[in-house]
Amino acid sequence: MLSVYQLIIPTPYVVGHINAYLINNEPVTLIDVGPQTPEAMKVLREMLSALGVGIKNISRIIITHAHPDHCGLVAEIAAMAGATVYVHNWEERKLNGEHDHLRERLPFVLESGIPKEMVKKMIGQRDKLLHPTLKGVPTRLLYDNQTLDFDQGSLQVMHLPGHSPGHVCLYDPEQRFFFSGDFLLPHITPNPLLEPDPERPGQRVPALKQYLQGLDRVEVLDIALVFPGHGGLFNDYRTVINAGRQHHLTQFRQIKNKLQAGEMNSYQLSRVIYPGLKGWNIFLGISEIQAHLDLLVEKGEIFCRQRQGVNYYSLS
Repeated sequence: MLSVYQLIIPTPYVVGHINAYLINNEPVTLIDVGPQTPEAMKVLREMLSALGVGIKNISRIIITHAHPDHCGLVAEIAAMAGATVYVHNWEERKLNGEHDHLRERLPFVLESGIPKEMVKKMIGQRDKLLHPTLKGVPTRLLYDNQTLDFDQGSLQVMHLPGHSPGHVCLYDPEQRFFFSGDFLLPHITPNPLLEPDPERPGQRVPALKQYLQGLDRVEVLDIALVFPGHGGLFNDYRTVINAGRQHHLTQFRQIKNKLQAGEMNSYQLSRVIYPGLKGWNIFLGISEIQAHLDLLVEKGEIFCRQRQGVNYYSLS
C-alpha cells in the first residue's frame, strides 16, 4: 500500500497553486515539483520537513508534463537529491535546453490570421520564468502501460495527451488512486494547446481528439480517488469527465453558430468568443478554438480553405 501526501505549492500563475505528491515508500518519489521560484522551493522544503522527509531522501521524480508550473524545480531538486527524473519522451525533448517553444508554435499561430502587431504583444507577455531544463540530469523515459514499482505497491503509467503531447497520468491499481496531472481537474477543463505533432513534422498535434479519446480510456477505470495537478482531491471522476465532454460540445456548437455569419479564421473566432483576452492568453484562446476547428474539419462538419498562409473556416 502506497503512502501518499499532497504538497500544495504556490505558483505565480493565474491558475494558482499546483499539487505535487510525495509517495513515501521506497524508492521515495515526488510526482511533479512546482515552479522555479524561491517561494515554491521554500514551501516544498517546509512541507517535506513536516512529513519527516528531506530532499536528499528523494530517489525518483516523475514529471506529468513539461509545463513550468509542474516541473520548474526539477533540475535543482534532482541535483540536490541525486534523484532520477522520469518523463515521457515527448516532454523530455522540451527540456533538453535547446528547445525553442516559440519558434515551433509560431507557424501555427500565424496560420490563425493573427495580426503581426498582436504577435509582438503576445510574445512580450509570455512566461517570465526560465524554462526548466534536464540537461545533465539523470533521466529515464516513461512509456504507456509501464509499471513503476515500490516496496509496497506500484503505479501504472498512462500516456494521456491532449493538454500536452507527452502528458502522463499514474494509476495505483491496488488503492485505485489516479494521479491526473492536468489531464483531469475538478473545476476547469484543460486547454488543448497548439503544438507541433511529434509524429508528423510540420503538422499540428490533434490535441482535442487525443484528449477526448483519453477521457474514454479513463472513464472505464475503477477509481476511488483522483489526485489532480490543481485543486482538491475528488472521487466523482465520471461527473468531471462528463462536464469536460459537455464543455467541448458547447464549444463545437458555439463555433458553428458563429460561422453562420460567414467564413472566419481561428484568430477572429477566438476574439469573438473570448473578447477580453490579452497578452499570452491570446495564444491560449487561439489554441482552444483551433483544437475544436481541427476536429470539426476532420468530422466533415465544417470546411477549411487557406489563403495567403491563413486558414479560413466555413460551414460550406
